[in-house]
Amino acid sequence: MTQKSNRFYGQTVLILTGVFLFMLVLNILLPIRGDDFDYSMIWGTTQHVQSFGDVCQSMWNHYMTHGGRMVTVFVLDLFLWLGKLPFDIANAAVFTGLVVLLYCHGTRDTKLTAEPGILAAAALLLWICLPHFGEVAVWKSGSTVYLWSGFFAALFLLPYNLFLAGRIHWGAGMALPMFLLGILGGWSVENLAVTVVLLASGICWYAWKKKILQAWLPAGAAGAVLGAIGLIGAPGNFARYGEQGTGKGILSHIGNQFAGNGDMLLFILPAVLLLLLIWRILKMSLLGDGKPASQGTAQNFSPGEIVTVGLILLFALAYFAGGFLGDGIRDLIISGVLEPLGKAKPKTIYQITHVMEGFEEMAVFWAGIFFIYFRAKKSLGLDKRFLRRVNHVVRARDVWTAFPEVRFAGAMIILCLFNNFVMIAAPTFPGRATFSSAFLFFIAVIAVLRMAPVREALHGPSGRILKIGSGAIGLFIAVAAVWISYTVTVENDARIAYIESRQGSGEIIVVPPIGRENRALRHVFYKEFREEKPLDSGSGVARYYGVKEIRSNSRAVLPPEFAVK
Repeated sequence: MTQKSNRFYGQTVLILTGVFLFMLVLNILLPIRGDDFDYSMIWGTTQHVQSFGDVCQSMWNHYMTHGGRMVTVFVLDLFLWLGKLPFDIANAAVFTGLVVLLYCHGTRDTKLTAEPGILAAAALLLWICLPHFGEVAVWKSGSTVYLWSGFFAALFLLPYNLFLAGRIHWGAGMALPMFLLGILGGWSVENLAVTVVLLASGICWYAWKKKILQAWLPAGAAGAVLGAIGLIGAPGNFARYGEQGTGKGILSHIGNQFAGNGDMLLFILPAVLLLLLIWRILKMSLLGDGKPASQGTAQNFSPGEIVTVGLILLFALAYFAGGFLGDGIRDLIISGVLEPLGKAKPKTIYQITHVMEGFEEMAVFWAGIFFIYFRAKKSLGLDKRFLRRVNHVVRARDVWTAFPEVRFAGAMIILCLFNNFVMIAAPTFPGRATFSSAFLFFIAVIAVLRMAPVREALHGPSGRILKIGSGAIGLFIAVAAVWISYTVTVENDARIAYIESRQGSGEIIVVPPIGRENRALRHVFYKEFREEKPLDSGSGVARYYGVKEIRSNSRAVLPPEFAVK
């Protein structure tokens, strides 16, 4: 093994170990919450899951009455029975595996130690840009549905991707493993299952037409079809759809598309801007007379850029100091606008307060990503005059024709949009459902990020700007997420301990609300004990502990033995 290979191997191990340990910390810090309590009981009952037989019974009850996601429900129930720490370890491992799969899909190769920089970029993309991160990658009930099913689907589709890239040629011995893996890939979530089936079937048809069909290809596709039928055909799906879809016409479904895609765009915007920068680099590489004269020369900070950096630092300081900027703007809106207009109603004040809780974190994020983008663009010499010349000489068709990686990335983006479009059949389209679509988009980014013209252009100052900038934003979110998770967990544990002491009492329990609303750009997902809204006997927490109702009241005080020290 050469010195370079040894260095790359060490960097790869360091990156993956760092990802795993960080995700383990986040998982350990986030308490069992919300639907986790529902799934800690045999579905539809108040009996706690206490054996493997209970796990299977709960899974079957869920399948018949609520939904078809049998694979993810089995994983969730199993680990809730085994304990939180095993779940935390497994969840961190699956996320680390998803980083590896993103790298392999984007590079269309399995040589994991070949490009540690691209592996780090894959990890950063998932950390910074994955929509509703805390809900889909850390929270137990959410991560098993989206992270785990996404992992199984990506693992199943990887051989198909490598086959199209000419990387693998398997014999009939892989037919059974691929059939079984196909069941897991198809028995995922509804929109992803449709995409998985169409992809696997389409690649089989392509291979048959080219006379290169191998036995494992249709075997995997058959497994995916079987899994999708098991998922979509569940009796519980029809019962739940009947409840959620009542009174919702086609316009509502179309409106959901705008909401869902818009929600995803807000989170993946850094990846979109990076893709736009890469597109311009590729057009520049096809320009006959080379690089712009100003490339690499505009490294001094302009007065506007200095002010922007100062504001970002101020927003970050305010964020960790209790959010005094957001609080000040909130108070100004209430006293200076709402009260003079007579609109200072409790609900309006609550909504404004809720929005302003995340003001500083959003300000750091938005100002940071646009500053990095425009700074990198400036470093590359991509001013308006030069871009006009590039766009006049080099057409989009030229880029599409010249680079196969661009065509592959384009196919991934089309799949991303299609995967979201499938949700038009659903009565709702929550932002968390864009998980797999965002993953497909990230594959497109990785595919073009590693191209030779892009590497060459980003080898100098512009590359350092992107690395330092993305690292700084990622670090800001990481520190915020750990800080908020720890604070919330300490407060939550005190309330759960008090509720547990009253277990089986059937009484109404009143606890003080948890004041922190910040969610580190949704990297922390926690909603309990916050509003005046009670957790009644129908909620998982109340049913799990056998109490009538749990209320949050700002005037309530925990008994001294349960108070946070």
